[in-house]
Amino acid sequence: MKVVLVTGCSTGIGLATATLFSEGDYQVIATARNPESSEELVELGKKDNVLLKELDVCDQVSVDKLFDELNDFDVDILVNNAGVGGSGSVENAGIEFAKILMETNYFGALRMIKKVIPSMRIKKSGAIINVSSQAGRRPFALMSHYCATKYALNGLSESMAHELARFNIRVTLIEPGTVITPIFGKGNSIPEDEENYSIFQGRMIRQVTKGLTELGCGPEVIAKCMVDFVTTEDPKLHYLLASDAVDNVDVYEKYGPETWVADGEILDNDEFFSVMKDRYGYEIG
Repeated sequence: MKVVLVTGCSTGIGLATATLFSEGDYQVIATARNPESSEELVELGKKDNVLLKELDVCDQVSVDKLFDELNDFDVDILVNNAGVGGSGSVENAGIEFAKILMETNYFGALRMIKKVIPSMRIKKSGAIINVSSQAGRRPFALMSHYCATKYALNGLSESMAHELARFNIRVTLIEPGTVITPIFGKGNSIPEDEENYSIFQGRMIRQVTKGLTELGCGPEVIAKCMVDFVTTEDPKLHYLLASDAVDNVDVYEKYGPETWVADGEILDNDEFFSVMKDRYGYEIG
């Protein structure tokens, strides 16, 4: 029975992933900062092949403690799902805000990766699944810091995949678009003083609403992709999931970064969404 360790299991993608793996022939180690706070996670932990553990990926002591307690388990599959979201302009969002996002979304994943590589390398087998985002493939206004964490995670994963291929360690990036999860409630809210950037706030709200109501997907879709990745004979390095992610990245790559920059000069929202409709072929917000 292979051992799967999943971070950030209290809700959303992490909970769905731990649940789906538990339905197969896997020993699941489901972690969260406070496992007891999630009734669904507590219920999942009653299964014979699920072990709940407390973990704060931002705290090296917590990470070390977890692996000390897992002496009887050799992790075969790591799912780095723990993450926080948040938004705000570069001008107004504080440095501490940026550090919180990077500490969780990048360094948190890195701490876990460094813990599992040695044993995977020795046995020449393993899988590392990093949950990134479409925001690691294309930028979004008022999400610069969040995008930075995901671009960083993508760069790490692509480089690492090359390094670890000779040891038969699979690496992949799961890059969802809009997923109905509580992630943005875990980060800091939009700073109050955004009057100079309010036009982008309006656009963001319209686009997120579109994603949640029409173009997004549930966390179960993301979980299935991860389970399939572990067993497929044709693993990919990137998995873009949810139709808004696929379309957003395709359009960004087609028109290029200079066009994206120029779009920031469009001050009229009706004009902006008209331009977007021409590119996407449908209303995006």
